[in-house]
Amino acid sequence: MPLHVACKADDSNKHEYDVNQIIFHKGKLFTAADDGKVKVWTPDLKFLQEVQAHPCSIFSVTASDDTLYTCSNDGTVKSWDLNTLQDKKTLVKDEEVEFWKVKYDKGVLYIGDDQGNMRIYKNEIFFGSINVAIPVKDLAVKENLVFASKDHDIIVTDLHLNGEKPTFGVKATIVGRGPIILIEDKSIFMSRTGRDILLNQIGENQHIKELSTVSEAHDMIVNAGVAANWDGKCSVFTGGWDKIVKQWKVENNSLKADGSCAIDFIINSMIDGEKGQVYVAGSDGHIARLDL
Repeated sequence: MPLHVACKADDSNKHEYDVNQIIFHKGKLFTAADDGKVKVWTPDLKFLQEVQAHPCSIFSVTASDDTLYTCSNDGTVKSWDLNTLQDKKTLVKDEEVEFWKVKYDKGVLYIGDDQGNMRIYKNEIFFGSINVAIPVKDLAVKENLVFASKDHDIIVTDLHLNGEKPTFGVKATIVGRGPIILIEDKSIFMSRTGRDILLNQIGENQHIKELSTVSEAHDMIVNAGVAANWDGKCSVFTGGWDKIVKQWKVENNSLKADGSCAIDFIINSMIDGEKGQVYVAGSDGHIARLDL
C-alpha cells in the first residue's frame, strides 16, 4: 500500500498554534508547540495528557529514560517527569538568549541557543559550553561529531567530553541548512535554497564527503526530515511548506524517489514510529500518522 494518512489528532485536543517538534519515545508521542504546551499521545494519536510547560513558544523537546526536556524563547530550559509531566527543575534561565534546540544523546544533554552557544550537561550537571559560530536551529549527534545548522551552513564539530571540560574543533563547514538527518554512515542536509537534498558520506577519519544531490526535491522549503531503518532497508522522509511528505530510498549512494503523500498542513517536524509509520506535525497544531 502506498504512503497514506492513517490517522490524525482530533481537533478538540490538538495544540492551539503551530507544533515545532514531535518525538516518539517509549511507545508515546510528545509534541511541543507555540502555545507553550507539551502534549502526550498514543501511537494512534489519542490524547493522553498535557502540561503548560512555558508561557510562550516551545521550540524543542527531547527525552532521556525518565525525563523530558523543553526549551523556549522565554530563556529557560526545563525538565519534566516523563510519565507524569510533573515539573522537576529549571536547568537554565537566561533572559538574554532564546534556547532553540535540546538534544539528549547517551547520557548527555546538548542545549543550543540563538547566539551560537551550545551548553552541555552530564546527568543534569553543567559540564561546559562551546560556541559553534551559528545560531543552533537544528542539532544532531553521531558519536563525537555534533552537527549544527541554521539557514546557510552546517557546522560539524569534533567534540570530546572525556576530560574535565569539553574539548572541540571545527571538523567541517558545509554550505547548506537543516533539517539534519543521520542514518548509518550517511548525513543528509538541504541546500541553502531549502529545496535540494544533499546526501553525504561520513567516511574515514570522519571526513564528510558529498555523494549526490536531489535537485528541486520539493517545490518549497523543506522544514523537516527523518530517516528510518526497517528490516535493513533505509528510508528517508522529507516535508515542509509544500504540504507533501516524500519518501526516498537510499540506494547506490543516492536517494531515489519512493512515494509521496499530500497532507493539509505545513510540516514543521517529523519522526519515525513503529515499523512502517511516520508522524508529521506542523501548522495550527495538526498531527498526523502516515503508514506504508
